Amino acid sequence: KADHVFEPNNLEASIGDTVVFEFYPLNHSVVRADYRYPCIPYEDTGADRRGFFSGFLPISRIGNDMPQWNITINDTAPIFYYCSAPGSCINYGMVGAINPNSSAQVSEQQNLARAANYMLQPGEPFPAEASSSMSSLATSTPTAPPVVSSTPTSSPTPTPAPTSSPALFKGAIAGIAIG
Repeated sequence: KADHVFEPNNLEASIGDTVVFEFYPLNHSVVRADYRYPCIPYEDTGADRRGFFSGFLPISRIGNDMPQWNITINDTAPIFYYCSAPGSCINYGMVGAINPNSSAQVSEQQNLARAANYMLQPGEPFPAEASSSMSSLATSTPTAPPVVSSTPTSSPTPTPAPTSSPALFKGAIAGIAIG
């Protein structure tokens, strides 16, 4: 697997589909972001917003049962996400999208990520320089947030036990490799 990428970095999903993120070495995460705010947790970009965070899943080696983390799609609006491992978003542009469209594209999000001056972990405070950079990014009106439920399918350990979930029967399953 490639280093510091979501593979694929965009996919189409329908309501009821489960998107499975599969983790590869060394240590990555999945954090929801808003379009045009690529390396900032979604909940920090506006009032009453609820994001998601997989937590960090450190992996020491590749095996048969890599840890996975799932979200169930409840809305077909674009959902953007990034890896919050140090440097992944701002140095490598490690971002992705579910249901991107012509007005909300992964390539634009990736360019903005690489141009960002900082990235945040969920719960981390904004740096002092954030007020000017946040206002410069706010060039579009955000849409109503889609509803996303998240369910980890393994514990954050290097050798997780295989698990299954009844949510897998609701819709199709799409996989994204993280590494």
